[in-house]
Amino acid sequence: MSDLDGRPEEIRRQAFLSRGLAALAVHELTGLDLEHSSLCVIDGFDDEGIDAVAVDTDGEFPRLWLVQAKWSSKGNATFDSDAFRALKDGLDKLVKGQYERFNGKLQAMVPDINRALDNARSQIILVPALAGEQKISPRVRLEFLDLQKEHGEENMKIQPLLLSDFVASIRSGLEDPQINLKVRMADPRYEGEPYLAYYGNVSADQIAQWYADERHRLFKRNVRYPLGLTRVNSDLVETLLRNPENFWYFHNGITVLCDRLDAGVRGHLELIGASVVNGAQTVASIHEAYSQDPAAVARARIGVRIISLEDAPRNFGQQVTMSTNTQNGMAPQDFRAQDKIQERLRLDFDVTVGKRYVTKRGEAAPARDEGCSMLEAAVAMACCNDDAEMSFRVESGERRLWNDDTYFPIFRNASATKVWRAVQVVREIKRVLDETQSDREGKGAQLGERGEFLISHLVFQVNEGWATRVDEDWDEIVDKIPACVDSSLRWVMRHIDSGVAGTVQIGGIFRLAERYTQIAALALQGLKSGRMAPDLADEYRAAEREKRARQANAVHVIVDAGILEEGTLLEFRPVTGPERKALAAWVAADSRRSRATWVESKNSPLLWQWDGKRYSPSKLVQVMFENAQKSGPKAVQGTRRWFVPEQGSLVDIADRIRGELGDQE
Repeated sequence: MSDLDGRPEEIRRQAFLSRGLAALAVHELTGLDLEHSSLCVIDGFDDEGIDAVAVDTDGEFPRLWLVQAKWSSKGNATFDSDAFRALKDGLDKLVKGQYERFNGKLQAMVPDINRALDNARSQIILVPALAGEQKISPRVRLEFLDLQKEHGEENMKIQPLLLSDFVASIRSGLEDPQINLKVRMADPRYEGEPYLAYYGNVSADQIAQWYADERHRLFKRNVRYPLGLTRVNSDLVETLLRNPENFWYFHNGITVLCDRLDAGVRGHLELIGASVVNGAQTVASIHEAYSQDPAAVARARIGVRIISLEDAPRNFGQQVTMSTNTQNGMAPQDFRAQDKIQERLRLDFDVTVGKRYVTKRGEAAPARDEGCSMLEAAVAMACCNDDAEMSFRVESGERRLWNDDTYFPIFRNASATKVWRAVQVVREIKRVLDETQSDREGKGAQLGERGEFLISHLVFQVNEGWATRVDEDWDEIVDKIPACVDSSLRWVMRHIDSGVAGTVQIGGIFRLAERYTQIAALALQGLKSGRMAPDLADEYRAAEREKRARQANAVHVIVDAGILEEGTLLEFRPVTGPERKALAAWVAADSRRSRATWVESKNSPLLWQWDGKRYSPSKLVQVMFENAQKSGPKAVQGTRRWFVPEQGSLVDIADRIRGELGDQE
């Protein structure tokens, strides 16, 4: 609340309640503890319509929750079209990577947000958190459906929380929730020795209701909360929707611990102090399927084992939890590692190219010049396939590579020479993209981060016959890769910006195969046309943005105008990906490192809170790199990186002053 120091108590109180509601929403949906839930709140100046942000990057399918809280002391808060558009605008800025538009509270989360949004399988959850009971209106629902189409139906959902949800959360207890469950079990079996337990079949719709009522409180004793829509979970949902009668046969079941168990004569059980300790992912998947088709899920059964801890030893519950969650699963890659294709390639690598080819997970990977793994080979072979969708499937997740519809096409007629060359090309493309990433900003930087496999596909297609070239010609192809990467990136960006694929967002292209393949085809057409590749727009080129900032001479303009008062607070916000990677953790460790106050001086206008010394904006950024023990750029325009909340960067402020002066003239 320190950003509101000095404000009237009524304003501070309303902000406190709204922020508290946002934090409670995070706690309710993610299971984060109260302190971490509070740290997710970014409400304040430059929050861009988002009151809290939570990120889960565990597993294959990261999740990003964006909360907008609406507090009402009368309990009648609503979520209208204006509120939705504000939340949507904030989402657009995050998707575009415009993190500098947000206040300092968000900056520490940027690395995790980037990891989530850079993953084509991530899910964005919009959360209207309302101190009221009015449901989202049909009009707002329609607006959300339009947004969902843009991002992909599987990649976005809206999950409102109403007053009743918050009341239920508080009544259960925030620190140590007391969960009581009622279970109707068909033909229950009984174990009385040495500890009381029941086991039998339960209809899946009951399980869905458990999760709807209790969410993460249901898993308080578990070793982990639900991981979101992982591959295994999505398969469970698919089975529940398409073949609910078979669900029981395909799954091991759920284990529930409780402090006390009361049983009725007809199999009705009441569990006091209950917690699901094995099967959290299953429970969440059942609830997800139930939200799509309740009737189908009601036909499914699942085995449930319930153990009472009333007369059990003190640590028995913990032992059950650890034992039921200790398992080593077989991945699809493990099965492919044993087939004839991989065995032949392993021998061919040894004999033909003199390299190691590692097929098994857990086996030490060879040094870079000594060979590659089966996974690296599969990625490279997907990229070099004539069908662009194969490279898209790499974006969709490694597991997709081992499906029949991908695995056999990419490894058809694969030789050790072809595989090894493909791996070398993809490695070189990644090296080029990494080395040039600091040259790009905004969507240009996003494409450089996300587009490795798309650009690899284009490079392969442009260099026809690459797999059969003699060794002398092969060196020539490798030498051309940097120029080919640059041209490919520029053609891709040209067609994304045109909107021809139905979206101008980088993330939107990498979420849907139809969009991805359309952009790939158009970019390849441009590359083969013989025409010069179009230039990247100025807003995507770091050198151009820095040049404009130098010419702006922002500090002199601001001082001459007297527009900023002495003591005005400024925040440091990195504007490029490499800067964020270098400084994010160091800045987050102490908030004083990202703050300075304005001093009326053309030479040293920033008084840094970290050391109490005065600097020019550019010098201070360089000093920050030195203190963080990171190598920074030789020249940097600090006026683009120091922001006055709700007014923009020093460059933005200077540009507005010039505009006003021009209007007066």
